[in-house]
Amino acid sequence: MRRRGNNHYTQMTHRDLVFVIGLAAGLLGPPGVNAAAPPPSDRAATIKWIDLPDARLEMRGLPWLKENAPDLWRLPKSAQAKVPKAVWNRAVAPDGGRIRLSCNSTVLGIRVQALHEHGKNCFFDAFANGEYAGSVSVEGTQRVDLVLFEHKEHAWKDVTIYLPHNHEVRVFAVGLDSEAELRAPPAFALSRPIVCYGSSVLQGTGAAHPARTYPAATARRLNLDFVNLGFGGAGKGEVEVVALVNQLDACCYLFDLGKSYGTPTPERYNRMLDTIRTSHPDVPIFCVTPIYSTKEPNEPDYKKRSEDLRTLMRQAATERRQAGDKLMFVVEGLELFGEADKALFHDPQHPNDAGNELMAERLAPVLDKVVMGKGHQVPGSTSSGTNAIPARLP
Repeated sequence: MRRRGNNHYTQMTHRDLVFVIGLAAGLLGPPGVNAAAPPPSDRAATIKWIDLPDARLEMRGLPWLKENAPDLWRLPKSAQAKVPKAVWNRAVAPDGGRIRLSCNSTVLGIRVQALHEHGKNCFFDAFANGEYAGSVSVEGTQRVDLVLFEHKEHAWKDVTIYLPHNHEVRVFAVGLDSEAELRAPPAFALSRPIVCYGSSVLQGTGAAHPARTYPAATARRLNLDFVNLGFGGAGKGEVEVVALVNQLDACCYLFDLGKSYGTPTPERYNRMLDTIRTSHPDVPIFCVTPIYSTKEPNEPDYKKRSEDLRTLMRQAATERRQAGDKLMFVVEGLELFGEADKALFHDPQHPNDAGNELMAERLAPVLDKVVMGKGHQVPGSTSSGTNAIPARLP
């Protein structure tokens, strides 16, 4: 049961509501996160709550958290007046933000609040030992205590809680059972994150669950940290935004500006690549060209702009690679998500949960060859491999 205002309780569960939503959206069926959330539980009243911040609760994916806390914004508050308003409006949602911990609790709770009224699902997703463990969706703007999972074995488990990718929220505490022990989680495979910058596809606009955006799913497959700086239709490569991306030290940079880049003129894109490469000469850069859209067959102007943007981004990366930058790569968006995958769209431009997982399944091996030391040696890697991989997605 969930506690409401005026000390009343309701018997309505999330499971019934979210199951219907999941069927309508076509989210149930593929392996991974299931859209059906576990119902609220009486256990929420007996959980011991660990307030944030706590050193044993590791916050990831929010590089400016120290400056912003308690706000879970993806850009520093000092940049609010400097970046385009459309960027900032999307930056307040903690896309890519995660809470990591190791515990032997049989139950996992979370004390949260959505800061604005919202009509879309506001999911928190939990993974335990790399496997999906449960989800809850916040309704309204009241502070609530919710249970992500319960009835687990009293064994040690590495837990990740994915924060919502489409709503501004606050997280106050994490809840465990009364006898649970807690310790810091294990390290990632590399100390530096994948830093992702781009558009709505990158942000996960079509995904219902934050754990199933394609950057999140890719990083999970590789046991890597990641930062998601996707800003919906505002991924345009502006100087002010690129300067913030450039502040982040990465194991690789993933640029997926998609159709949001706008008019296919190369200056901003070239400047972005040059800015990052000057500051980070030994870090791989992956340039993702726009994925397929079902609008392309029926809208000639849209199709031409899509093709022009693919050419622009491909050419910018290929020219640098041919000039000697062997850590500059093209990832063809049509091979990540093409016409044959159109059944996995949430809308004409954005893949759904299963579509995002498919993109991650195809992208992860490409990053693995380079970033994990199987292609080029990169900072933080323990491998000495030096074989270059093709500039395009194999």
